[in-house]
Amino acid sequence: MPTPLQLPVRVLVKGASTVNWTSWMSGPRTDFTFPRAIEAQLLSDGRPCEVRTITMPAEKASKLLASWQRENLGFSPDVIVLVYGHQESLHFFLPRWLERHANSPKARPRRLETFYRRRILRPAWMVLARLQARMDRAMNSTMRRKLPRRVAADLEAYIGQVQQVGSPLVFVFELIQPAEKFRSWFPGMAARVEVMNEALAGVVTRIDKPNVRYFRVRELVDKYCDGDLEVATPDGFHFTPAMHRVIGSRLGEQIAEWCDTQPHLARQRSG
Repeated sequence: MPTPLQLPVRVLVKGASTVNWTSWMSGPRTDFTFPRAIEAQLLSDGRPCEVRTITMPAEKASKLLASWQRENLGFSPDVIVLVYGHQESLHFFLPRWLERHANSPKARPRRLETFYRRRILRPAWMVLARLQARMDRAMNSTMRRKLPRRVAADLEAYIGQVQQVGSPLVFVFELIQPAEKFRSWFPGMAARVEVMNEALAGVVTRIDKPNVRYFRVRELVDKYCDGDLEVATPDGFHFTPAMHRVIGSRLGEQIAEWCDTQPHLARQRSG
């Protein structure tokens, strides 16, 4: 009898640029983000896997429910990793669409468009960003308490829906505060992240299932970067390739432990 093949563990990772960006970019192909590092960890453990990453810079939790059927019903992931709430904690009042317009990577090299971006859009954006920073220092930066509650409600509804598809293991990510040198632009973001993390942890507590977990990132920064956010996120927001590796490896280890409890993912033996 031939040795039966082991069923691969299916992993779905969703989120904004914390998922798909390294600090800094343009490095070698070995600069993995953490979804690829999850794949590497599982394969090194001898576990076949299929990791899908669905991510967009500045993605918000409000987009989750619109796509859950398309992304989950056919693929039926064993594990889902959710990294949401960072974008909603970023700005004090500037809208997401304006930031994406001002910093769009889709800008075309046309004379008129280049003039508009360099002479009008970018200067206007910088004026608004400085005004926002001043207001963020002067006012209660966590006054918009409805926003974390909305993020939590969207995540909770999404997790409730995907639990219908075979009760996957779900990780809800803890968010990291901005590094110190970037807090001048976003002075209230650290406080907003704390409020958002409370809301995210509350989702996991309310669902109260062993297969829905809060993944703590700060303890990894403390262990591997001596708690220094400048080392973990030099550009202020995104993890270094080394930190992505740490996060992906830890997730891979926890996924592997969970797989040992799942009959369909148990290691196969020859007949």
